[in-house]
Amino acid sequence: MIRPSHATPDPAASDPVRRPGAEPGADARAPATGGILERLADQRIRLQIVAAALAHPLDPGEVASHVIQAACGVLDAPQGWLGVVSEDGTALEIIESIGYPRELVRRWLHIPLELRVPATDAVRLRQSFFHTSAAERQAEYPVLATLGGGNPDPEGSAVAPLVFQGRSIGVLALSFHEPRVLDADERWFLESLAAQASQGLERARLFAEVQERDERLRFALEASGTGTWDWDLRTDRLTWSPEVYRLHGLAQGTAAPGIDAWLEMVDFEDRAMVLTAIESCLDDGGTYDTEFRIHRPDGELRWLHSVGRPAPGAEGRATRLLGTTRDITDRRLAEEERDRVLAAEREAARLRDAFTGVVSHELRTPITTIFGGTRVLARRWRDMEPETRDGILADVVEEADRLYRLVEDLLVITRVERATLDIGDEPVHLGHVTQRVIASEQPRWPGVTFTVVVPPGLPSVAGEDTYVEQILRNLLGNAAKYGGVGSTVSVVAEADRTDVFLRVLDQGPGIDDGDAERLFDLFYRSPSTAASVTGAGIGLFVCRQLVTAMGGQIRAERRPEGGSEFVVSLPRYADDDAADDAP
Repeated sequence: MIRPSHATPDPAASDPVRRPGAEPGADARAPATGGILERLADQRIRLQIVAAALAHPLDPGEVASHVIQAACGVLDAPQGWLGVVSEDGTALEIIESIGYPRELVRRWLHIPLELRVPATDAVRLRQSFFHTSAAERQAEYPVLATLGGGNPDPEGSAVAPLVFQGRSIGVLALSFHEPRVLDADERWFLESLAAQASQGLERARLFAEVQERDERLRFALEASGTGTWDWDLRTDRLTWSPEVYRLHGLAQGTAAPGIDAWLEMVDFEDRAMVLTAIESCLDDGGTYDTEFRIHRPDGELRWLHSVGRPAPGAEGRATRLLGTTRDITDRRLAEEERDRVLAAEREAARLRDAFTGVVSHELRTPITTIFGGTRVLARRWRDMEPETRDGILADVVEEADRLYRLVEDLLVITRVERATLDIGDEPVHLGHVTQRVIASEQPRWPGVTFTVVVPPGLPSVAGEDTYVEQILRNLLGNAAKYGGVGSTVSVVAEADRTDVFLRVLDQGPGIDDGDAERLFDLFYRSPSTAASVTGAGIGLFVCRQLVTAMGGQIRAERRPEGGSEFVVSLPRYADDDAADDAP
Protein backbone atom coordinates (compact mmCIF):
# COMPACT_ATOMS: atom_id res chain seq x y z
CA MET A 1 0.00 0.00 0.00
CA ILE A 2 2.88 2.39 0.85
CA ARG A 3 4.82 3.35 -2.26
CA PRO A 4 6.58 6.72 -1.95
CA SER A 5 7.89 8.18 -5.17
CA HIS A 6 10.92 10.44 -5.08
CA ALA A 7 11.00 11.93 -8.57
CA THR A 8 10.82 15.70 -8.77
CA PRO A 9 7.71 16.62 -10.80
CA ASP A 10 8.13 18.31 -14.16
CA PRO A 11 5.55 21.12 -14.02
CA ALA A 12 5.31 21.31 -17.80
CA ALA A 13 4.75 17.59 -18.16
CA SER A 14 2.44 17.13 -15.19
CA ASP A 15 0.19 20.11 -15.80
CA PRO A 16 -2.03 19.68 -18.89
CA VAL A 17 -3.86 22.91 -18.09
CA ARG A 18 -0.75 25.17 -17.99
CA ARG A 19 -1.32 28.44 -19.80
CA PRO A 20 -0.08 28.52 -23.41
CA GLY A 21 3.43 29.94 -23.61
CA ALA A 22 4.22 29.50 -19.90
CA GLU A 23 7.75 28.27 -19.29
CA PRO A 24 8.34 25.26 -16.98
CA GLY A 25 8.74 26.54 -13.46
CA ALA A 26 7.00 29.83 -14.25
CA ASP A 27 4.70 31.20 -11.58
CA ALA A 28 1.28 29.73 -12.43
CA ARG A 29 -0.32 32.41 -10.32
CA ALA A 30 0.98 35.29 -12.44
CA PRO A 31 -1.91 36.84 -14.39
CA ALA A 32 0.29 37.90 -17.32
CA THR A 33 -1.34 35.65 -19.95
CA GLY A 34 -4.82 35.28 -18.72
CA GLY A 35 -5.22 36.72 -15.30
CA ILE A 36 -7.32 35.49 -12.46
CA LEU A 37 -10.16 34.15 -14.62
CA GLU A 38 -7.82 31.96 -16.64
CA ARG A 39 -6.22 30.65 -13.46
CA LEU A 40 -9.61 29.77 -12.00
CA ALA A 41 -10.57 28.05 -15.25
CA ASP A 42 -7.29 26.08 -15.14
CA GLN A 43 -8.04 24.97 -11.60
CA ARG A 44 -11.53 23.80 -12.46
CA ILE A 45 -10.35 21.97 -15.56
CA ARG A 46 -7.73 20.15 -13.50
CA LEU A 47 -10.36 19.22 -10.89
CA GLN A 48 -12.50 17.78 -13.67
CA ILE A 49 -9.53 15.81 -15.04
CA VAL A 50 -8.75 14.40 -11.59
CA ALA A 51 -12.43 13.55 -10.99
CA ALA A 52 -12.55 11.65 -14.29
CA ALA A 53 -9.35 9.76 -13.43
CA LEU A 54 -10.58 8.83 -9.94
CA ALA A 55 -13.84 7.47 -11.34
CA HIS A 56 -11.93 4.41 -12.58
CA PRO A 57 -10.95 1.45 -10.38
CA LEU A 58 -7.71 2.53 -8.69
CA ASP A 59 -5.63 1.50 -5.70
CA PRO A 60 -4.86 4.06 -2.96
CA GLY A 61 -1.40 4.77 -4.35
CA GLU A 62 -2.79 5.60 -7.79
CA VAL A 63 -5.39 7.89 -6.24
CA ALA A 64 -2.69 9.69 -4.28
CA SER A 65 -0.47 10.01 -7.36
CA HIS A 66 -3.21 11.69 -9.42
CA VAL A 67 -4.03 14.11 -6.62
CA ILE A 68 -0.43 15.06 -5.76
CA GLN A 69 0.52 15.57 -9.40
CA ALA A 70 -2.47 17.88 -9.85
CA ALA A 71 -1.72 19.84 -6.67
CA CYS A 72 1.98 20.27 -7.42
CA GLY A 73 1.39 21.04 -11.09
CA VAL A 74 -1.24 23.74 -10.60
CA LEU A 75 0.23 25.34 -7.46
CA ASP A 76 3.91 24.99 -8.58
CA ALA A 77 4.83 23.06 -5.46
CA PRO A 78 8.14 21.17 -5.77
CA GLN A 79 7.19 18.76 -3.00
CA GLY A 80 4.01 17.05 -1.93
CA TRP A 81 2.75 13.99 -0.11
CA LEU A 82 -0.47 12.26 0.80
CA GLY A 83 -0.97 10.18 3.92
CA VAL A 84 -3.83 8.19 5.39
CA VAL A 85 -4.75 7.40 8.97
CA SER A 86 -3.53 3.92 9.93
CA GLU A 87 -6.04 1.16 10.59
CA ASP A 88 -5.46 1.40 14.35
CA GLY A 89 -5.98 5.20 14.20
CA THR A 90 -2.66 6.05 15.85
CA ALA A 91 -0.57 7.39 12.98
CA LEU A 92 -0.46 8.92 9.53
CA GLU A 93 1.03 6.64 6.86
CA ILE A 94 2.49 8.26 3.74
CA ILE A 95 1.33 6.34 0.67
CA GLU A 96 2.68 8.66 -2.05
CA SER A 97 5.20 11.52 -2.16
CA ILE A 98 6.97 13.71 -4.71
CA GLY A 99 10.21 15.68 -4.46
CA TYR A 100 11.42 14.67 -0.99
CA PRO A 101 14.79 12.98 -0.24
CA ARG A 102 14.47 9.23 0.17
CA GLU A 103 15.85 9.20 3.71
CA LEU A 104 13.44 11.94 4.77
CA VAL A 105 10.46 9.98 3.44
CA ARG A 106 11.62 6.87 5.30
CA ARG A 107 11.92 8.87 8.52
CA TRP A 108 8.42 10.33 8.18
CA LEU A 109 6.72 7.25 6.71
CA HIS A 110 4.71 6.85 9.94
CA ILE A 111 3.77 10.06 11.77
CA PRO A 112 2.27 9.44 15.24
CA LEU A 113 -0.94 11.37 15.67
CA GLU A 114 0.12 12.23 19.19
CA LEU A 115 2.95 14.33 17.70
CA ARG A 116 1.73 17.92 17.30
CA VAL A 117 2.65 19.04 13.78
CA PRO A 118 0.47 20.69 11.08
CA ALA A 119 -0.44 17.34 9.48
CA THR A 120 -1.65 15.75 12.71
CA ASP A 121 -3.50 18.92 13.73
CA ALA A 122 -5.26 18.84 10.33
CA VAL A 123 -6.44 15.28 11.10
CA ARG A 124 -7.56 16.08 14.63
CA LEU A 125 -9.26 19.39 13.87
CA ARG A 126 -10.45 18.61 10.31
CA GLN A 127 -9.18 21.97 9.06
CA SER A 128 -6.42 23.20 6.75
CA PHE A 129 -3.19 24.83 7.86
CA PHE A 130 -1.16 27.27 5.75
CA HIS A 131 2.24 28.67 6.71
CA THR A 132 4.13 31.31 4.73
CA SER A 133 7.60 30.41 5.98
CA ALA A 134 9.57 27.95 8.07
CA ALA A 135 9.96 30.55 10.81
CA GLU A 136 6.20 31.04 11.03
CA ARG A 137 5.62 27.30 11.11
CA GLN A 138 8.30 26.60 13.74
CA ALA A 139 6.99 29.42 15.91
CA GLU A 140 3.65 27.62 16.07
CA TYR A 141 5.17 24.13 16.19
CA PRO A 142 8.53 24.34 18.02
CA VAL A 143 8.98 20.56 17.82
CA LEU A 144 9.70 20.90 14.09
CA ALA A 145 13.04 22.58 14.81
CA THR A 146 14.28 19.36 16.43
CA LEU A 147 12.97 16.95 13.79
CA GLY A 148 14.80 18.14 10.67
CA GLY A 149 17.57 15.59 10.93
CA GLY A 150 19.99 17.79 8.98
CA ASN A 151 17.59 18.35 6.07
CA PRO A 152 16.66 21.96 5.28
CA ASP A 153 13.15 22.84 6.40
CA PRO A 154 10.93 24.02 3.50
CA GLU A 155 9.60 27.55 3.60
CA GLY A 156 5.95 27.79 2.60
CA SER A 157 3.65 24.85 3.37
CA ALA A 158 0.01 23.85 3.10
CA VAL A 159 -1.85 20.92 4.66
CA ALA A 160 -5.48 20.02 3.88
CA PRO A 161 -7.39 17.26 5.70
CA LEU A 162 -9.03 14.37 3.88
CA VAL A 163 -12.50 14.06 5.36
CA PHE A 164 -15.10 11.45 4.41
CA GLN A 165 -18.57 11.53 5.97
CA GLY A 166 -17.33 13.68 8.84
CA ARG A 167 -14.33 11.42 9.60
CA SER A 168 -10.69 12.40 9.02
CA ILE A 169 -8.98 9.74 6.91
CA GLY A 170 -5.74 11.49 5.97
CA VAL A 171 -4.04 14.67 4.73
CA LEU A 172 -2.74 16.23 1.51
CA ALA A 173 0.41 18.32 2.08
CA LEU A 174 2.56 20.60 -0.11
CA SER A 175 5.91 22.29 0.52
CA PHE A 176 7.61 25.24 -1.22
CA HIS A 177 11.31 26.13 -1.29
CA GLU A 178 10.52 29.83 -1.02
CA PRO A 179 8.10 31.71 1.27
CA ARG A 180 4.64 31.36 -0.22
CA VAL A 181 1.21 32.79 0.52
CA LEU A 182 -1.68 30.84 -1.00
CA ASP A 183 -4.59 33.09 -1.87
CA ALA A 184 -8.23 32.13 -1.33
CA ASP A 185 -8.61 30.58 -4.80
CA GLU A 186 -5.50 28.44 -4.38
CA ARG A 187 -6.65 27.29 -0.96
CA TRP A 188 -10.06 26.42 -2.41
CA PHE A 189 -8.35 24.41 -5.16
CA LEU A 190 -6.19 22.48 -2.66
CA GLU A 191 -9.14 21.72 -0.40
CA SER A 192 -11.26 20.66 -3.40
CA LEU A 193 -8.49 18.24 -4.40
CA ALA A 194 -8.45 16.92 -0.84
CA ALA A 195 -12.21 16.31 -1.03
CA GLN A 196 -11.76 14.42 -4.31
CA ALA A 197 -8.94 12.40 -2.76
CA SER A 198 -11.21 11.46 0.16
CA GLN A 199 -13.87 10.11 -2.17
CA GLY A 200 -11.28 8.43 -4.39
CA LEU A 201 -9.66 6.64 -1.45
CA GLU A 202 -13.06 5.46 -0.24
CA ARG A 203 -13.82 4.09 -3.70
CA ALA A 204 -10.40 2.39 -3.75
CA ARG A 205 -11.22 0.79 -0.42
CA LEU A 206 -14.53 -0.43 -1.78
CA PHE A 207 -12.87 -1.86 -4.89
CA ALA A 208 -10.28 -3.63 -2.72
CA GLU A 209 -12.99 -5.12 -0.53
CA VAL A 210 -14.90 -6.32 -3.59
CA GLN A 211 -11.78 -7.84 -5.11
CA GLU A 212 -10.92 -9.56 -1.84
CA ARG A 213 -14.46 -10.90 -1.61
CA ASP A 214 -14.26 -12.14 -5.20
CA GLU A 215 -11.02 -13.96 -4.46
CA ARG A 216 -12.48 -15.63 -1.40
CA LEU A 217 -15.54 -16.70 -3.37
CA ARG A 218 -13.41 -18.01 -6.21
CA PHE A 219 -11.30 -20.08 -3.86
CA ALA A 220 -14.40 -21.44 -2.11
CA LEU A 221 -16.01 -22.41 -5.42
CA GLU A 222 -12.91 -24.17 -6.69
CA ALA A 223 -12.50 -26.01 -3.39
CA SER A 224 -16.15 -27.07 -3.42
CA GLY A 225 -15.63 -29.41 -6.34
CA THR A 226 -15.31 -29.34 -10.11
CA GLY A 227 -16.96 -31.89 -12.35
CA THR A 228 -15.48 -33.52 -15.46
CA TRP A 229 -17.18 -34.41 -18.71
CA ASP A 230 -16.34 -36.24 -21.95
CA TRP A 231 -18.22 -35.66 -25.19
CA ASP A 232 -17.70 -38.36 -27.85
CA LEU A 233 -18.17 -36.50 -31.13
CA ARG A 234 -18.65 -39.74 -33.12
CA THR A 235 -21.52 -41.11 -31.03
CA ASP A 236 -22.78 -37.77 -29.61
CA ARG A 237 -22.55 -39.36 -26.18
CA LEU A 238 -21.84 -37.31 -23.03
CA THR A 239 -20.16 -38.91 -20.02
CA TRP A 240 -20.43 -36.97 -16.76
CA SER A 241 -18.77 -37.25 -13.38
CA PRO A 242 -21.04 -37.29 -10.30
CA GLU A 243 -20.33 -33.62 -9.66
CA VAL A 244 -21.62 -32.62 -13.11
CA TYR A 245 -24.85 -34.50 -12.43
CA ARG A 246 -25.21 -32.55 -9.20
CA LEU A 247 -24.49 -29.23 -10.92
CA HIS A 248 -27.27 -29.93 -13.44
CA GLY A 249 -29.73 -31.12 -10.79
CA LEU A 250 -29.94 -34.64 -12.23
CA ALA A 251 -29.81 -37.93 -10.39
CA GLN A 252 -26.53 -39.80 -10.68
CA GLY A 253 -26.81 -43.12 -12.50
CA THR A 254 -29.20 -41.93 -15.17
CA ALA A 255 -27.88 -41.64 -18.69
CA ALA A 256 -26.31 -38.28 -19.46
CA PRO A 257 -28.28 -36.38 -22.08
CA GLY A 258 -27.04 -36.01 -25.64
CA ILE A 259 -25.66 -32.68 -26.74
CA ASP A 260 -29.00 -31.50 -28.16
CA ALA A 261 -30.84 -32.39 -24.96
CA TRP A 262 -28.13 -30.69 -22.91
CA LEU A 263 -28.40 -27.54 -25.03
CA GLU A 264 -32.11 -27.44 -24.16
CA MET A 265 -31.04 -26.98 -20.52
CA VAL A 266 -28.88 -24.00 -21.47
CA ASP A 267 -30.66 -20.67 -21.19
CA PHE A 268 -32.04 -19.62 -24.56
CA GLU A 269 -30.14 -16.31 -24.53
CA ASP A 270 -26.82 -18.15 -23.95
CA ARG A 271 -27.39 -21.04 -26.35
CA ALA A 272 -25.97 -19.41 -29.49
CA MET A 273 -22.90 -18.22 -27.59
CA VAL A 274 -22.22 -21.73 -26.24
CA LEU A 275 -22.59 -23.27 -29.72
CA THR A 276 -20.25 -20.67 -31.23
CA ALA A 277 -17.63 -21.36 -28.53
CA ILE A 278 -17.84 -25.13 -29.17
CA GLU A 279 -17.57 -24.73 -32.95
CA SER A 280 -14.63 -22.34 -32.63
CA CYS A 281 -12.83 -24.77 -30.35
CA LEU A 282 -13.32 -27.70 -32.74
CA ASP A 283 -12.36 -25.66 -35.81
CA ASP A 284 -9.07 -24.22 -34.55
CA GLY A 285 -8.18 -26.78 -31.88
CA GLY A 286 -8.11 -24.14 -29.18
CA THR A 287 -9.69 -24.02 -25.73
CA TYR A 288 -13.41 -24.06 -25.10
CA ASP A 289 -13.97 -21.63 -22.23
CA THR A 290 -17.39 -20.14 -21.57
CA GLU A 291 -19.78 -19.11 -18.82
CA PHE A 292 -23.49 -19.70 -19.29
CA ARG A 293 -26.77 -20.24 -17.49
CA ILE A 294 -28.70 -23.49 -17.23
CA HIS A 295 -32.21 -24.29 -16.07
CA ARG A 296 -32.34 -27.32 -13.80
CA PRO A 297 -35.32 -29.68 -13.99
CA ASP A 298 -36.69 -28.08 -10.78
CA GLY A 299 -36.63 -24.67 -12.50
CA GLU A 300 -33.61 -23.27 -10.63
CA LEU A 301 -31.30 -21.06 -12.69
CA ARG A 302 -27.56 -21.62 -12.18
CA TRP A 303 -24.41 -20.15 -13.69
CA LEU A 304 -21.78 -22.67 -14.89
CA HIS A 305 -18.23 -22.25 -16.13
CA SER A 306 -16.99 -24.87 -18.57
CA VAL A 307 -13.47 -25.29 -19.93
CA GLY A 308 -12.50 -27.96 -22.46
CA ARG A 309 -10.06 -29.00 -25.18
CA PRO A 310 -10.49 -31.27 -28.19
CA ALA A 311 -8.77 -34.67 -28.13
CA PRO A 312 -7.55 -35.75 -31.59
CA GLY A 313 -8.11 -39.29 -32.84
CA ALA A 314 -5.86 -41.55 -34.91
CA GLU A 315 -6.28 -39.43 -38.03
CA GLY A 316 -5.49 -36.21 -36.18
CA ARG A 317 -9.05 -34.96 -36.24
CA ALA A 318 -10.86 -34.23 -32.99
CA THR A 319 -13.03 -37.13 -31.91
CA ARG A 320 -13.71 -36.08 -28.32
CA LEU A 321 -14.08 -32.90 -26.32
CA LEU A 322 -12.87 -33.21 -22.74
CA GLY A 323 -13.46 -30.62 -20.06
CA THR A 324 -14.52 -29.51 -16.61
CA THR A 325 -17.52 -27.63 -15.25
CA ARG A 326 -18.00 -25.78 -12.00
CA ASP A 327 -20.76 -23.70 -10.45
CA ILE A 328 -20.06 -19.95 -10.49
CA THR A 329 -23.49 -18.74 -9.42
CA ASP A 330 -22.21 -17.16 -6.19
CA ARG A 331 -19.44 -15.34 -8.03
CA ARG A 332 -21.83 -14.00 -10.66
CA LEU A 333 -24.26 -12.83 -8.00
CA ALA A 334 -21.40 -11.17 -6.15
CA GLU A 335 -20.36 -9.36 -9.32
CA GLU A 336 -23.93 -8.23 -9.89
CA GLU A 337 -24.08 -7.03 -6.28
CA ARG A 338 -20.76 -5.25 -6.71
CA ASP A 339 -22.02 -3.51 -9.83
CA ARG A 340 -25.21 -2.60 -8.01
CA VAL A 341 -23.32 -1.16 -5.06
CA LEU A 342 -20.98 0.86 -7.27
CA ALA A 343 -23.87 2.11 -9.38
CA ALA A 344 -25.76 3.04 -6.22
CA GLU A 345 -22.71 4.90 -4.93
CA ARG A 346 -22.37 6.86 -8.16
CA GLU A 347 -26.09 7.66 -8.14
CA ALA A 348 -25.93 8.69 -4.49
CA ALA A 349 -23.03 11.03 -5.25
CA ARG A 350 -24.95 12.53 -8.15
CA LEU A 351 -28.05 13.05 -6.01
CA ARG A 352 -26.00 14.59 -3.22
CA ASP A 353 -24.55 17.14 -5.63
CA ALA A 354 -27.97 17.88 -7.11
CA PHE A 355 -29.55 18.01 -3.67
CA THR A 356 -27.00 20.55 -2.45
CA GLY A 357 -27.53 22.79 -5.47
CA VAL A 358 -31.32 22.68 -5.42
CA VAL A 359 -31.73 23.02 -1.69
CA SER A 360 -29.29 25.92 -1.39
CA HIS A 361 -31.25 27.79 -4.08
CA GLU A 362 -34.71 26.93 -2.77
CA LEU A 363 -33.83 27.78 0.82
CA ARG A 364 -32.11 31.03 -0.02
CA THR A 365 -35.19 32.73 -1.51
CA PRO A 366 -37.58 32.43 1.46
CA ILE A 367 -34.82 33.01 4.00
CA THR A 368 -33.74 36.18 2.19
CA THR A 369 -37.31 37.50 2.15
CA ILE A 370 -37.91 36.65 5.81
CA PHE A 371 -34.57 38.08 6.91
CA GLY A 372 -34.93 41.27 4.90
CA GLY A 373 -38.56 41.83 5.80
CA THR A 374 -38.08 41.36 9.52
CA ARG A 375 -35.06 43.68 9.57
CA VAL A 376 -37.05 46.39 7.82
CA LEU A 377 -39.94 45.93 10.23
CA ALA A 378 -37.63 46.02 13.24
CA ARG A 379 -36.05 49.31 12.15
CA ARG A 380 -39.03 51.19 10.72
CA TRP A 381 -42.13 49.66 12.30
CA ARG A 382 -43.40 52.89 13.85
CA ASP A 383 -42.71 54.99 10.76
CA MET A 384 -44.47 52.71 8.27
CA GLU A 385 -47.88 53.14 6.79
CA PRO A 386 -50.20 50.29 7.82
CA GLU A 387 -50.56 49.15 4.20
CA THR A 388 -46.78 48.94 3.76
CA ARG A 389 -46.33 47.14 7.05
CA ASP A 390 -49.10 44.65 6.26
CA GLY A 391 -47.58 43.97 2.85
CA ILE A 392 -44.18 43.15 4.31
CA LEU A 393 -45.79 40.96 6.97
CA ALA A 394 -47.76 39.13 4.28
CA ASP A 395 -44.54 38.47 2.35
CA VAL A 396 -42.84 37.15 5.48
CA VAL A 397 -45.77 34.88 6.29
CA GLU A 398 -45.94 33.57 2.71
CA GLU A 399 -42.22 32.82 2.55
CA ALA A 400 -42.25 31.28 6.03
CA ASP A 401 -45.03 28.97 4.86
CA ARG A 402 -43.03 28.13 1.76
CA LEU A 403 -39.96 27.40 3.88
CA TYR A 404 -42.02 25.20 6.21
CA ARG A 405 -43.35 23.15 3.29
CA LEU A 406 -39.88 22.75 1.81
CA VAL A 407 -38.42 21.60 5.12
CA GLU A 408 -41.26 19.10 5.56
CA ASP A 409 -40.52 17.63 2.12
CA LEU A 410 -36.79 17.53 2.84
CA LEU A 411 -37.45 15.68 6.09
CA VAL A 412 -39.35 13.01 4.16
CA ILE A 413 -36.47 12.66 1.68
CA THR A 414 -33.99 12.29 4.53
CA ARG A 415 -36.12 9.65 6.26
CA VAL A 416 -36.54 7.74 3.01
CA GLU A 417 -32.78 7.71 2.39
CA ARG A 418 -32.13 6.50 5.94
CA ALA A 419 -35.01 3.99 5.83
CA THR A 420 -36.55 5.62 8.92
CA LEU A 421 -39.85 6.75 7.40
CA ASP A 422 -42.42 5.57 9.96
CA ILE A 423 -45.99 5.42 8.65
CA GLY A 424 -48.87 4.91 11.05
CA ASP A 425 -51.88 2.68 10.41
CA GLU A 426 -54.72 4.89 11.53
CA PRO A 427 -58.03 5.65 9.80
CA VAL A 428 -57.82 8.85 7.75
CA HIS A 429 -60.92 10.32 6.11
CA LEU A 430 -59.98 11.92 2.80
CA GLY A 431 -63.02 14.17 2.86
CA HIS A 432 -61.96 15.83 6.10
CA VAL A 433 -58.33 16.15 4.99
CA THR A 434 -59.32 17.58 1.60
CA GLN A 435 -61.51 20.30 3.12
CA ARG A 436 -58.76 21.21 5.58
CA VAL A 437 -56.04 21.41 2.92
CA ILE A 438 -58.17 23.44 0.51
CA ALA A 439 -58.96 25.90 3.29
CA SER A 440 -55.23 26.41 3.85
CA GLU A 441 -54.34 26.51 0.13
CA GLN A 442 -57.04 28.92 -1.05
CA PRO A 443 -55.35 32.02 0.45
CA ARG A 444 -52.12 31.08 -1.28
CA TRP A 445 -53.84 30.94 -4.67
CA PRO A 446 -56.52 33.67 -4.65
CA GLY A 447 -56.89 33.54 -8.43
CA VAL A 448 -57.57 29.78 -8.53
CA THR A 449 -60.93 28.10 -7.93
CA PHE A 450 -60.93 24.84 -5.97
CA THR A 451 -63.85 22.40 -6.27
CA VAL A 452 -64.36 19.24 -4.26
CA VAL A 453 -66.51 16.18 -4.91
CA VAL A 454 -66.56 13.76 -1.97
CA PRO A 455 -69.43 11.23 -1.99
CA PRO A 456 -71.32 10.56 1.24
CA GLY A 457 -70.06 7.53 3.13
CA LEU A 458 -66.56 7.67 1.63
CA PRO A 459 -64.49 5.02 3.47
CA SER A 460 -61.41 5.95 5.44
CA VAL A 461 -57.94 5.00 4.24
CA ALA A 462 -55.18 3.34 6.24
CA GLY A 463 -52.28 5.69 6.77
CA GLU A 464 -51.18 8.76 8.66
CA ASP A 465 -53.17 11.99 8.67
CA THR A 466 -50.10 14.27 8.53
CA TYR A 467 -48.61 12.53 5.51
CA VAL A 468 -51.93 12.32 3.66
CA GLU A 469 -52.27 16.07 4.16
CA GLN A 470 -48.73 16.60 2.87
CA ILE A 471 -49.48 14.56 -0.26
CA LEU A 472 -52.66 16.50 -0.99
CA ARG A 473 -51.02 19.84 -0.25
CA ASN A 474 -48.22 19.12 -2.72
CA LEU A 475 -50.66 17.98 -5.41
CA LEU A 476 -52.99 20.98 -4.99
CA GLY A 477 -50.09 23.43 -4.96
CA ASN A 478 -48.68 21.79 -8.07
CA ALA A 479 -52.04 21.94 -9.87
CA ALA A 480 -52.64 25.59 -8.94
CA LYS A 481 -49.12 26.61 -9.92
CA TYR A 482 -49.33 25.08 -13.39
CA GLY A 483 -52.98 26.01 -13.98
CA GLY A 484 -52.37 29.64 -13.14
CA VAL A 485 -54.73 32.51 -12.37
CA GLY A 486 -58.31 31.95 -13.57
CA SER A 487 -58.01 28.17 -13.64
CA THR A 488 -59.96 25.57 -11.69
CA VAL A 489 -58.47 22.74 -9.66
CA SER A 490 -60.88 19.88 -9.03
CA VAL A 491 -60.57 17.21 -6.35
CA VAL A 492 -62.71 14.08 -6.81
CA ALA A 493 -62.83 11.21 -4.32
CA GLU A 494 -64.29 7.74 -4.93
CA ALA A 495 -63.84 4.20 -3.67
CA ASP A 496 -64.11 0.58 -4.71
CA ARG A 497 -64.07 -2.57 -2.58
CA THR A 498 -60.35 -2.37 -1.72
CA ASP A 499 -59.11 1.18 -2.30
CA VAL A 500 -60.05 4.83 -2.02
CA PHE A 501 -59.10 7.06 -4.95
CA LEU A 502 -58.32 10.75 -4.95
CA ARG A 503 -58.12 12.55 -8.30
CA VAL A 504 -56.61 16.02 -8.66
CA LEU A 505 -57.38 17.64 -12.02
CA ASP A 506 -55.89 20.90 -13.28
CA GLN A 507 -56.15 23.09 -16.38
CA GLY A 508 -52.42 23.53 -16.93
CA PRO A 509 -50.37 22.70 -20.04
CA GLY A 510 -50.63 18.95 -19.46
CA ILE A 511 -47.97 16.25 -19.31
CA ASP A 512 -45.63 15.57 -22.21
CA ASP A 513 -45.32 12.07 -23.61
CA GLY A 514 -42.69 10.18 -21.66
CA ASP A 515 -42.93 12.41 -18.58
CA ALA A 516 -45.67 10.51 -16.75
CA GLU A 517 -43.17 8.39 -14.79
CA ARG A 518 -40.20 10.74 -14.73
CA LEU A 519 -42.24 13.44 -13.00
CA PHE A 520 -41.90 11.42 -9.78
CA ASP A 521 -38.09 11.25 -9.97
CA LEU A 522 -36.19 13.40 -7.50
CA PHE A 523 -35.24 16.83 -8.94
CA TYR A 524 -36.85 16.10 -12.32
CA ARG A 525 -38.42 19.09 -14.09
CA SER A 526 -40.19 18.72 -17.43
CA PRO A 527 -38.15 20.56 -20.10
CA SER A 528 -41.34 22.03 -21.58
CA THR A 529 -42.31 23.91 -18.39
CA ALA A 530 -39.08 24.22 -16.36
CA ALA A 531 -38.27 27.64 -17.82
CA SER A 532 -41.71 29.15 -17.24
CA VAL A 533 -42.74 27.64 -13.88
CA THR A 534 -40.52 27.64 -10.81
CA GLY A 535 -39.97 24.55 -8.71
CA ALA A 536 -37.38 22.24 -7.19
CA GLY A 537 -38.53 18.84 -8.48
CA ILE A 538 -39.08 17.59 -4.93
CA GLY A 539 -42.84 17.62 -4.24
CA LEU A 540 -43.98 14.83 -6.56
CA PHE A 541 -41.06 12.63 -5.47
CA VAL A 542 -42.18 13.08 -1.87
CA CYS A 543 -45.78 12.25 -2.84
CA ARG A 544 -44.77 8.94 -4.41
CA GLN A 545 -42.56 7.98 -1.46
CA LEU A 546 -45.34 8.68 1.04
CA VAL A 547 -48.05 6.99 -1.04
CA THR A 548 -45.87 3.91 -1.56
CA ALA A 549 -45.03 3.77 2.16
CA MET A 550 -48.75 3.68 2.92
CA GLY A 551 -49.28 0.79 0.52
CA GLY A 552 -50.83 2.86 -2.27
CA GLN A 553 -50.04 4.02 -5.78
CA ILE A 554 -49.85 7.35 -7.59
CA ARG A 555 -49.85 8.08 -11.30
CA ALA A 556 -50.07 11.04 -13.65
CA GLU A 557 -52.06 11.28 -16.88
CA ARG A 558 -52.71 13.85 -19.58
CA ARG A 559 -56.38 14.86 -19.74
CA PRO A 560 -57.95 14.64 -23.23
CA GLU A 561 -59.58 18.03 -22.74
CA GLY A 562 -56.30 19.59 -21.56
CA GLY A 563 -54.45 19.74 -18.30
CA SER A 564 -53.21 16.95 -16.07
CA GLU A 565 -54.75 14.43 -13.72
CA PHE A 566 -52.96 12.93 -10.72
CA VAL A 567 -54.56 9.84 -9.23
CA VAL A 568 -53.74 8.58 -5.72
CA SER A 569 -55.05 5.24 -4.53
CA LEU A 570 -54.75 4.17 -0.89
CA PRO A 571 -56.01 0.96 0.75
CA ARG A 572 -59.24 1.17 2.71
CA TYR A 573 -58.96 1.03 6.47
CA ALA A 574 -59.65 -2.56 7.56
CA ASP A 575 -62.09 -1.73 10.35
CA ASP A 576 -63.70 1.19 8.59
CA ASP A 577 -66.65 2.89 10.15
CA ALA A 578 -66.02 6.29 8.60
CA ALA A 579 -69.16 6.21 6.51
CA ASP A 580 -71.23 7.30 9.51
CA ASP A 581 -69.33 10.54 10.01
CA ALA A 582 -68.65 11.42 6.38
CA PRO A 583 -69.43 15.06 5.55
